[in-house]
Amino acid sequence: MHLFEELYDAVKKFGFKSNIVEDSFNNSISNLGLVYKSILLSILYKKKLEKEKTVAIMMPNTVTTSVLFFALQNLNKTASIINFTSGITNIKSSLEVSKIKTIITSKTFIEQINMQENIKIIKKNINVLYLEDIKSEINISSKIEALKKLLFKEKIERNENNVAVILYTSGTEGNPKGVMLTHKNLYENRKQILNVLNIQKNEKFFTCLPFFHSFGLGVGVLLPILNNFKVFLYPTPLHYKNIPSLIESTGSSVFFSTDTFLKKYSKYAVKENFKNIKYLIAGAEKLDEETYTYYKNNFDTKILEGYGVTESSPAVSVNTFEDFKLGSVGKIFSEIEYKIEKIDGYSKGGLLFLKGKNIMLGYQVKKDINKKDFHNGWYNTGDVAFVDNEGYLFILGRLKRFAKIAGEMISLAQVENFPKKLWPENYSAVCNIKDVNKGETLILLTDNKKADLIELMKLMKEEGQSSLYFPKKIKIINEFPILGSGKIDFKKLQELAES
Repeated sequence: MHLFEELYDAVKKFGFKSNIVEDSFNNSISNLGLVYKSILLSILYKKKLEKEKTVAIMMPNTVTTSVLFFALQNLNKTASIINFTSGITNIKSSLEVSKIKTIITSKTFIEQINMQENIKIIKKNINVLYLEDIKSEINISSKIEALKKLLFKEKIERNENNVAVILYTSGTEGNPKGVMLTHKNLYENRKQILNVLNIQKNEKFFTCLPFFHSFGLGVGVLLPILNNFKVFLYPTPLHYKNIPSLIESTGSSVFFSTDTFLKKYSKYAVKENFKNIKYLIAGAEKLDEETYTYYKNNFDTKILEGYGVTESSPAVSVNTFEDFKLGSVGKIFSEIEYKIEKIDGYSKGGLLFLKGKNIMLGYQVKKDINKKDFHNGWYNTGDVAFVDNEGYLFILGRLKRFAKIAGEMISLAQVENFPKKLWPENYSAVCNIKDVNKGETLILLTDNKKADLIELMKLMKEEGQSSLYFPKKIKIINEFPILGSGKIDFKKLQELAES
């Protein structure tokens, strides 16, 4: 199914629904209004974008952004969603890799996030269109034309196998790559999710993960809008004090987040904030057991951990209330094939490969597609994992986040479990650097100014951990680098470890 066809048909299928999308700027729109305004905006942009195949969007989570996104889909354009938090170098890289000629944004938004200087740099090679300017072109004629197209559906040739969206890998371990997701990819993944999660028709989503985040777009925006669930859009997940109370005041019952953000929210939340929450799902990074326990004990809320990657549109597995195992990321959706290939030097688990209708079309990179990542329909996740005898998937860590010490492969994520247990209120991460004697050595980075290496080693010894897993040094940093997606920025951490 083509995304715009789905939007149009959803009104017929489910009937009129008011306030299907709301935002923090007091804007709201019905499902019918979303179709109409998307058609209207597509009429206004048709000539301006007629030579473009792919158009970039750089906008926050708002009703207007939803309209713009579906307007581009109506024009059969591919929407390139730019991560405006990633810095000008990554923004330029994303625009270059997708050969973007036009980007749509908002003057107000650019001023709010102080991106005026970056826009000047972008303008040197890219045509920048502002939404404020297009609004002045709305007239009676365009409104009537939009109404006609709403009432009498246009016969436009649409292909569900065309690329609908380009999202960009976070750059936690390297330069961003463009992930090409088709209309069919996104449609199939939403079906897979809803087949497992029994979300009732009156639920309301709270989405603060941004549009440029695969969970933000695929699960936080498209899933509710196209399946008749209401959604409240908030422009940033970084307002740690405000978000818990907003979840309560908006009456939201479905919330997707990351472990990093959930830790932040817990410092300001009270039990009442989560009274309406029926589904609290954590993804994008490993959920710490301490986070799970804290939410269960203090907020009477059970976190369901899932797993996904941008390349799978994005969800792959999730724990449910019926099928739950703490520490796992649930069972892989039945529609997705998987295989785990053994890796030399790894005593447990192997490299996880995925295949299915939700797996991306491919990458956009400056060179050819990396066939180690994607070949013959099999996507190499880069994650080391195993599936237990009950079918639950366990992620042991990124392949790139293993160190080779004295010939043994050491999981950095496994080492990180110990400082997290010792200092649960703090952020801790382990990086590996070159060592002339052992090949590599481990450094612990933490924001705990009282962190003590001897205390950490004592705990690790008590729990029977091999000395190969012991960090040899602690480096205190004032603030942990966090990406807009809610993940820890390991690329920056590695730079700090090596400095």
